[in-house]
Amino acid sequence: MPYKDSLFRSIFGNGKAALALYNAIHGTDYREQDTDIIINTLDGALFDMQKNDLSFLVNGRLVVLVEHQSSINENMPFRFLHPVQRLFEASFPEKSDIYHKPLIKLPRPQFIVLYNGTEDHPDEAVLRLSDAFEKFEGFDEIYLELFVTVYNINEGRNERIASRCEELRCYAYFVDRVRYHEDAERKRNPVLDKKAINRIALRKAIQDCKDKNLLVDFWDNLSPEEVNMLGVEWDMDLAMEAEREYAYIKCREKIARKALAEGASIEFVKKITDLDDETIRELQEATNGGT
Repeated sequence: MPYKDSLFRSIFGNGKAALALYNAIHGTDYREQDTDIIINTLDGALFDMQKNDLSFLVNGRLVVLVEHQSSINENMPFRFLHPVQRLFEASFPEKSDIYHKPLIKLPRPQFIVLYNGTEDHPDEAVLRLSDAFEKFEGFDEIYLELFVTVYNINEGRNERIASRCEELRCYAYFVDRVRYHEDAERKRNPVLDKKAINRIALRKAIQDCKDKNLLVDFWDNLSPEEVNMLGVEWDMDLAMEAEREYAYIKCREKIARKALAEGASIEFVKKITDLDDETIRELQEATNGGT
């Protein structure tokens, strides 16, 4: 589903901010005037249905792929395979060059996930493609590997990185303030719907950032339509999270039905699915009624 760039992409989708992010993560001091940063724009290549992707080329030799996520996905190493292949292919002068004898030099890739969900997660973790490989007796060698470094960018986490990148510090603070104001508005006005609460929270969070002198020019240059679009995108995030949770519950219910049909006890089904007693009894009645 195509829609406007997310706040994350809007903030970091330029060479200056991308370089600041890179320097902050790696502790380097590349200067904008001495460093060639090219933002990659491969339409549709970066993670279908995802909107917070960023890819940039550093001095023509390093390609950095960044994905911002509000939930941890252990399949990220696999998901990065497609976009990096597309980026490599884009570096070929001619597609047929790959069949010629001379070695084609490729930019060195790096894969990063910036996490700001509500679940607890360490400041830094590494996901490996090889973790997904099936075990095969007598065959332990790893012939294909891809590492993804996951950084927790929530407010108060990875302060070493946040302190070196105003854009990242502002983004983390903004997300934290949106959550704070949403909780406050729900308690203050319980009759308001989610969209209304979200709109109020967004505007208050923007003002909080300006009061903290964080990216004031960026916020001032947002049009009313762009601010409204932030609400639409935030709503989309909530909808996608709800959809994932719904699918997860349905999967557990399917497992429970199968176990009950095979004669498993309620206690056993509860243990393997983490469903509550009432739900399991309802599933048991439906299962027995269908036999």
